[in-house]
Amino acid sequence: MILFLVISVYSKAQVVSPFNNLTVSDSSENYTFLVSGHFHGASTSLSTFPASTLLANIDTINSLHSLFLMSLGDLFLDVNENYLTHYKVSLFDKLKMPLLNSVGNHDLSRNIYEKKFGKTFFSFIHKTELFIVLNTEEYDGSIKSEQLSFFENAINLSIKGNIKNIFVFSHRPIWAESISKYSKLFPDNTHTDFGKNNFQEEILPILNKVSDSKNIYWISGSMGGGAPSSFFYDKDLETKITYIQTAIRDLPRDAILQAKIENGIVTFKGISITGQNLKLIEEYNLEYWAKNNPPESAFNYRLIPYLTKQMLLHHYFGIGFLFGGIFILLFILIIKKWRRRK
Repeated sequence: MILFLVISVYSKAQVVSPFNNLTVSDSSENYTFLVSGHFHGASTSLSTFPASTLLANIDTINSLHSLFLMSLGDLFLDVNENYLTHYKVSLFDKLKMPLLNSVGNHDLSRNIYEKKFGKTFFSFIHKTELFIVLNTEEYDGSIKSEQLSFFENAINLSIKGNIKNIFVFSHRPIWAESISKYSKLFPDNTHTDFGKNNFQEEILPILNKVSDSKNIYWISGSMGGGAPSSFFYDKDLETKITYIQTAIRDLPRDAILQAKIENGIVTFKGISITGQNLKLIEEYNLEYWAKNNPPESAFNYRLIPYLTKQMLLHHYFGIGFLFGGIFILLFILIIKKWRRRK
């Protein structure tokens, strides 16, 4: 396993990508980093390679000389030897900057990710910025237990340092489920299955400790293929947090987010990887999303045999089949006992 040199809270220790073994290191005061999610592209892709739009632009991405490239989860569609081999030769080995990842549900579909790539939540600082990478899958969208303590410790320590900007990276936009104006924006993303997550009750109060003195940017990457843009941006005046969504899906709209830090001031820019003309990031706001309803995607019936095969061979199907069988058996036994008592 490639070692990922991070610590439980943060320090100025070097961070090494577990994917291409490159170090997050830059001596200049001003720098950029890149962010996007869903590098696997379309969920119906027959390929075990990353999105074609991403692979076609590796030279462009490398030419930006950024501090790192942050994947916002669903780096893989599935995790097995085919994916790991193909990603290594097509993406990991060709990137000239460290690749980091905030895990999504597809990354954790098998018990392989942590064995190969290490811890799924971590943090580090660079210059005047604190970067926190979360795992929003462990507790169905809630940040609990060890990860909650880690998150609170990182925020508390930032109070004492010279941190100006805090970036929180997650796959799920767990904030969207708790803030009413965002609740209907991302119907295709991964949501909490049972009840609600703890963003409002536990995460937001922790961030409120520093929201008056630090700039906070929460950037997430679970965005369905029907979204009107690869970007969503809103600086929420109530929570004093800037919320951003960004992801690619192997579609004509595909673009990645570039963050530039210059003398502690953060600006964002969209970089198209399909040749489209982009608006200012700030224009992909609530009003834009309200006016641009997601287009309906036509279902490709030719994929039915492939999707059926994938479903039958996936270990989730076997687990569901087993528990379904147990439930049916228990139901039959209960009915038999009930009939005997009559």
